[in-house]
Amino acid sequence: MNAVALAYAGVHQIFQLALAAQEMGELDGLYCSLVDGEGKWGRRLGRWAPTGTARPLGVEGIQVEKMTEFPWPLLANRIAKKMRPSRHSDHWRSNSWFDLSAARWLRTREARIFIGAESCALHSLQVAEEKGMRRVLDCPGIPSAVLDAEAKRAGEAFGIPTAVSANSEVMQERKQRELAAAELVLCCSQHQRDSLVRLNPGVKRSEVIPLWTNVDFWSEAAAWRQFSRPGEPLRALYAGAVSLRKGVPYLLQAVEPLTSAVKLTLAGAAAPEMSQILPRFRQHELLPYLPKPKLRELFVQHDVLVMPTLGDSFGFVTLEAMAAGLPVIASRNAGAPVPHDSWRVPPHDAEVIRERLLAYHGNRDLLRHDGEVAAAFASRFTPERYRARAGELFRELLAA
Repeated sequence: MNAVALAYAGVHQIFQLALAAQEMGELDGLYCSLVDGEGKWGRRLGRWAPTGTARPLGVEGIQVEKMTEFPWPLLANRIAKKMRPSRHSDHWRSNSWFDLSAARWLRTREARIFIGAESCALHSLQVAEEKGMRRVLDCPGIPSAVLDAEAKRAGEAFGIPTAVSANSEVMQERKQRELAAAELVLCCSQHQRDSLVRLNPGVKRSEVIPLWTNVDFWSEAAAWRQFSRPGEPLRALYAGAVSLRKGVPYLLQAVEPLTSAVKLTLAGAAAPEMSQILPRFRQHELLPYLPKPKLRELFVQHDVLVMPTLGDSFGFVTLEAMAAGLPVIASRNAGAPVPHDSWRVPPHDAEVIRERLLAYHGNRDLLRHDGEVAAAFASRFTPERYRARAGELFRELLAA
């Protein structure tokens, strides 16, 4: 009997967790939305799903027969979004639908550990408890209450209405009940874990497993890199959603007086509230969302990545940039690890961001040194390392 059963409607790290169980010889099955495999719905429907949903990193290593698809909630949600593009995306209904189906599937399994993911694991966790399984909840996101509070503060500072919460009341209630039902909660950063436990002191046990990046892919950029020279503008980059919650207004505020000293590029879709903020500052290059090969090229063309987020459980782009040889200036509310705490800045603080940018502008040797430090540091965060730590936890649960 194989020991680990998993279910999740999205991507995040569930496929790596499943692969970790398979590498131990303990994968009972993975219940998911879509997967690109022989005889699977994902081979035919993957092009209608979000990028990467049917082909996430790790899926190619999992035995096809171990994966069971239930694509209908995902597709229904996509159709609804196309019909009403302005509709706020709260996945409570579609995730509940998926979870009910996963719970029925779980009743047929004889695994000893069940791993679900927040927002679509409540019924499955209840079935797992009935069957005497160990219950693990994977939490990929920052608690919405934390991010809402940070966004409210920023909205007041810039005089704009706060964007609506990422979660409805019913979704927040579902997440709290999932946390109460789990024996072990997996977090991807210490910042995320601290936020989660502070809001949910009843959590039985939590562990941090830092996420990963495709080091081989991103490190190619480090070989091509040429930093700007003294006398040239420092080329700063932000990549991600251009929004209040990502702290972008503070970055704009930081570079506003630097004029010729710093050239800023923003790469990502601009949120609606930014239409009230962008015109207040001098114009910067604004690029759309870029696929990873194009983003890698953009890393080569810049000197430093700034991640001023008000709250991120991890933030893959920070690790990707470091793997490509870019130093980073990261908010303390950014979950991704950095080589030293001095690389972090307080959230909501444009002045400290400006000081860090000026330090790099005035010392290009420091820029090159920190680029080498970043590449070496990020090279440790591989999928294999993530799976090894997950496997240790699985063995511990099985031995208890």
